[in-house]
Amino acid sequence: MKVALVGPKWHEMVNSYPSLGLAYLAAIAEQEGHEAAIFDMGLQPNKSILDEIKEIVAWRPDVIAFTSMTTSYQSVEESVALLKEALGAQTPIIIGGPHATTLPELTLQNPHIDFLVYGEGEYVFRDWLRQIASGDTQWDKNVGLWYKDTDGNVVNGGERELIPDLDELPFPARHLFQLKAYPLYAPTGEQMLTVLTSRGCPYKCSFCFKGIVGRTYRQRTPENIVAELRELIERYGVRNFYFMDDLFTINVKRLEVILDYFIEQNLGVRWRCLARVDRVNPELLKKMYQAGCRQIHFGIESGNEEILKKTAKHINLDQVRQAIEWTEDAGIMSKGYFILGLPGDNEQTMHETIEFAASLRLSEAMFSIATPMPGTELWEELVHRNPETAYNADFTKSYYYNSYTSEIAPFMNVSDVSDDRLSKMAIHARKRFLESKETRKYVRYFGPRLGNRLYRIAQLAPIRTVGRKALNLGLFPRFRQLQPKRERQAWE
Repeated sequence: MKVALVGPKWHEMVNSYPSLGLAYLAAIAEQEGHEAAIFDMGLQPNKSILDEIKEIVAWRPDVIAFTSMTTSYQSVEESVALLKEALGAQTPIIIGGPHATTLPELTLQNPHIDFLVYGEGEYVFRDWLRQIASGDTQWDKNVGLWYKDTDGNVVNGGERELIPDLDELPFPARHLFQLKAYPLYAPTGEQMLTVLTSRGCPYKCSFCFKGIVGRTYRQRTPENIVAELRELIERYGVRNFYFMDDLFTINVKRLEVILDYFIEQNLGVRWRCLARVDRVNPELLKKMYQAGCRQIHFGIESGNEEILKKTAKHINLDQVRQAIEWTEDAGIMSKGYFILGLPGDNEQTMHETIEFAASLRLSEAMFSIATPMPGTELWEELVHRNPETAYNADFTKSYYYNSYTSEIAPFMNVSDVSDDRLSKMAIHARKRFLESKETRKYVRYFGPRLGNRLYRIAQLAPIRTVGRKALNLGLFPRFRQLQPKRERQAWE
């Protein structure tokens, strides 16, 4: 069979890297002996959806599989209608992903969607392909597969047990993507690819959805991980990786084994990962650097202790300060994620978050606006406070992050400030952090007292013009080294 796997369109490019979820499903399809193709409509936001659909139709698939976030589901509805019109009702369409798992009954009410995968999808999808290929329509024996009966009623297929051994899964079918088209690069300008070494997160942060991979932590073996890295090095010549695990450092003993194996195998790779501030220590960070780690992304969320407690993150500000210092001292760049507009947030608490971010030695910071997505505790809290709240298909207007180029309207604002004020504070947060980062450069070169004064003077337009000319002439060679190329050198 010809199996088309489709990533939906959104009004802008959401991620700078291809979907590993689709790549795993494509690998399963190929493992079953089918021909697979991935159509990532999110790669070209300005390309019309009609042109995207024409390409899928021209490939003449036997089955079509969609994944979708709630933010992009509206385009899924438009796409499946066009596909059914062009290919006919005999071409089955199945959907999985966060939206389908969060709102399965509502999703299957769409007349153009025939099947739905609830939760972790690889084995449910595999068994569905086997049933389609053999003509077996006993859908109820495929646990995790939701469908409609002959009367059009939604049949609850339950939820399949999580995959216990992740090493059993084939490596993602990255060859089906236009990898060079995705703008994920290391600071050196070299291409970077994403890798998953584990699944699951036991924490219950209020803003986070865990419906697909669950809260049970499962991990791949170091040998299996390195085998995938070697394949990527040999096949694509890539040596820069982003480990996308929710919690790459959660199991320190397991991580130590992985790091030792990386060092022993002498892979010569550079990588970044996600981590919690309470799951790192100086010795671990030094070993991570030795094993090739050059950047860690930390979820910090808020600079106000009370707001932070409400997120159920279970960290405190002292742990944040300590972890960032340890990370930077180890030679690893740190990036902090912050959320503005959380429940209880007002101007004062958000000001504390912005100033807290500015006080840290972070290499980068990202400020998002809190959005209560269905399936999260934040959404449940919103519905509890406002019982009239219902799923709104116009989630295309929601944003996880701030583009910083213009003010944006918060979607379902759950804070104690107006939409307009929250939008302005998000813009201010980015500017304030960049200002603090620039100030630190002056302090490193000139010392605390003189550095702060010179930074303020340097913000005057005439002085900035003269300063740039002086830098270009090489009059301040040491200061020039503190410019962006420092991050490129740190990655090498």
